[in-house]
Amino acid sequence: MSKPITSGIRFITDGVHPALAAFVIFVLAAVAWIPHLGQSLLLDETLTFWVIRDGLAETLDRTLHFQPQPAYYLFMWFFSQFAGTSEIALRIPSLIATLAACYAIAKLGALLAQDRETGLIAAIVFATTWNVYREAIDARSYMLGLVVLLALALCLIRWLEEGHMRNAGYCGVLAVLLPHVHLFFVLCYPALFAYGWFRRGEARWEAKQFGLISAILVVGALLYLPVAEMLAAQGGSYSFVASPRWRSLFEVFVWVAPVAGLLVGTALAGVFGHLPFAESGAGREDNDSIDKTDETQAPLFVSALPMSSTIFLATWMLVPLVLLFSVSFFTDLSVFLGRYLIPAIPAVSILYAIALRRIDSGPARIVAIGVMILASLVIHERPRDDFRAAAEAVNEFIADADSTPVFLASGLIEGEEPKWLADPVLADYLNAPTEYYPIKGRLITLPRRLKGHPMTAAIVRPILSSADRFVVVEWFGNGARATGWFLSRAEKAGYVGDPRSFGGVRVVFFKAKAS
Repeated sequence: MSKPITSGIRFITDGVHPALAAFVIFVLAAVAWIPHLGQSLLLDETLTFWVIRDGLAETLDRTLHFQPQPAYYLFMWFFSQFAGTSEIALRIPSLIATLAACYAIAKLGALLAQDRETGLIAAIVFATTWNVYREAIDARSYMLGLVVLLALALCLIRWLEEGHMRNAGYCGVLAVLLPHVHLFFVLCYPALFAYGWFRRGEARWEAKQFGLISAILVVGALLYLPVAEMLAAQGGSYSFVASPRWRSLFEVFVWVAPVAGLLVGTALAGVFGHLPFAESGAGREDNDSIDKTDETQAPLFVSALPMSSTIFLATWMLVPLVLLFSVSFFTDLSVFLGRYLIPAIPAVSILYAIALRRIDSGPARIVAIGVMILASLVIHERPRDDFRAAAEAVNEFIADADSTPVFLASGLIEGEEPKWLADPVLADYLNAPTEYYPIKGRLITLPRRLKGHPMTAAIVRPILSSADRFVVVEWFGNGARATGWFLSRAEKAGYVGDPRSFGGVRVVFFKAKAS
């Protein structure tokens, strides 16, 4: 039987130490994440509030009919009973989950690479990614889902090595919980299965433990049926961006920050007189004299990954990448998006960390980490859709004229469907930003795109023929195009438009021309 991977982790002699890694991550949190906690909620974040705002029963109903992430929304409803529903309160769970994910990736990377510094570097790489920069303080399910996924991976390793029934049960429960937090995390199931399969010869589990996991998974699949049915009925909600290009398949995981760190670190290692990316003492005449178990030589020797770890990381990265690309390229669904690739980020972070760890100089590795951090702070910019400021401006314009028409095109893909516009309950979902940031006036839900929509004339014509003033609000991130349409037509109808931008939110204030 092979030696358990938990028993062979090399200690750190130079380079990145735990205290340095923790300091770096907390600095990133303080500089890049926490300052944004109190900013206006983004569109999808207002949906989180909309789902949980009216009590437990409504939360269950809305998560089954509108947002198929029941575990996340139940958690958020419970959390809101204590913390409230302010912007900060809604985002705190994601911030805590991100810090927990950094710790889990450090532990997982150390186990898979058999090297503690590799795990620490992986946590830093993870913390510098654009997706984490955005989702660390986003009131959505991605960071909590990532924590569940990482907990499942760590639990799987422990179960394979210790063979306890308790760990088998934990694996089953976490695997069932994963799609209830977010469906796309199940794309990592093949990697977990492949890892278990490649380690089956050294695993200590018994058949009854595998049976327990199987039984839990069957129960979980049955519980997920209502959610799956809803997803099948609303597949069109994943069709809002253009099909990806072939080059996107190869570029999406080429991250500027760690690549810059690698280039600088490798160059410095050469200046310091080391062979960059030295492997097994290659290029050294005294290769046979190297003690590969001597921790004092760890910076000069980075062993090859175990085959099980290699398969695990490769499958973890490639399955979500290839599957989401293929679905987006060959079908009408558009799921090749950065946030949907978040399940693969831990594997990619560990692979970058392995490359950075092979820079054969501790000081050069530290400089590489510094370059990576600075690059991430320079190039990453959190999107800002300032619904709060937009609502304040609209309310100031309306003043006491509560009958003033306010058109809203939120950009949600469901706004293409006539039934969503005609049904007040469904339209309430489309108007989620105004539930969190109330707007005075008479709210009118617009189609996502006005041109060519069958309901456009019936919605707009009565206003253009009678109102002395009205407002148009749109979020254009998902392709909503309402303000331009109104500007060209309202001028002909005798109105003057005053367009303003609030980040990704556009508002046009229309007044009838003085006669």
